[in-house]
Amino acid sequence: MSVDDKKLVIISGPTATGKSQLAIELSLRLKSQRIDSEIISADSAQIYRFMNVGTDKLAFEERKGVPHHLIDVVNPDEHFDAMIFRSLALKEIDRMHQENKIPILVGGTGFWIKTLIYGLFPGPSRNQTLRRNLEKTASEQGIEFLYQQLQKIDPASAQRIHPKDAHRIIRALEVFELTQKPLSAHFQNQAQKTQFQILYLALNLDRNLLYEKINRRVEEMLKKGFLEEVKKLREMGYAPELPSQKIIGYRQLHEYLDGQLTYEKAVHEIKKQTRHYARRQLIWLRAEPMVRWIDPQERDKIFDLAEKFYQEKKND
Repeated sequence: MSVDDKKLVIISGPTATGKSQLAIELSLRLKSQRIDSEIISADSAQIYRFMNVGTDKLAFEERKGVPHHLIDVVNPDEHFDAMIFRSLALKEIDRMHQENKIPILVGGTGFWIKTLIYGLFPGPSRNQTLRRNLEKTASEQGIEFLYQQLQKIDPASAQRIHPKDAHRIIRALEVFELTQKPLSAHFQNQAQKTQFQILYLALNLDRNLLYEKINRRVEEMLKKGFLEEVKKLREMGYAPELPSQKIIGYRQLHEYLDGQLTYEKAVHEIKKQTRHYARRQLIWLRAEPMVRWIDPQERDKIFDLAEKFYQEKKND
């Protein structure tokens, strides 16, 4: 395998489709064929330390000796974004290529994966006056009002952004005000070129089955101590207002602990918002032309695709 091949395997798909476990199985299968690989997480929740149950983070022993990277990178009150992820991921990928290993990128954070593959479009610099005005509007009228504005001017971006993701909603509105073009149009105009040769697999499940798995996983997280984890985070001083604590599940359990929701309502909202998140993940993936949809049960097919991908490297 030549360093110049720059091959990258991506395993993505909506939440609860078993991406992490599949990646480990794939890595072990490759190892049995004397092909070394390591896993890079592309999960915007798993980069936080102390947030294990609610992010469905695999325990160390569950990783079965396969090296994992970009998990537990920062504390819950530290900043982390797509460009920081890209910088760290590129360093890991370059090292793996130098060591004749296959990088396996695993996760469902579509924006991060897109940023890694293509980079970010050269958008306008932040306008502090405009941003302060938008933040003031959000404070006075609610982020829901700004989200409704975004739905009107850029429905494509609104589909991909969580209705309560203030940072991304404000940035999308800021880009539109400064350029008079929606953010989605900037992405469409961006040259879709990448330095990698990519095998991009997306796990596809029947919608009803996916929703059943999501609901079941939420119940399992709660049995494993999700609420206790949130209580511990509060004891450690990580406030509900932090971006890390706005992640689905954490937000609702903070609201329960603050008396804003009953426990039953909080659980209902976690399940509902996770299903909505899965739909947004599917929207991201359907817009990516490189994606190959595959049933996660078709293990042999997935393994064969990866092995052939590696052989193409050797034969180049």
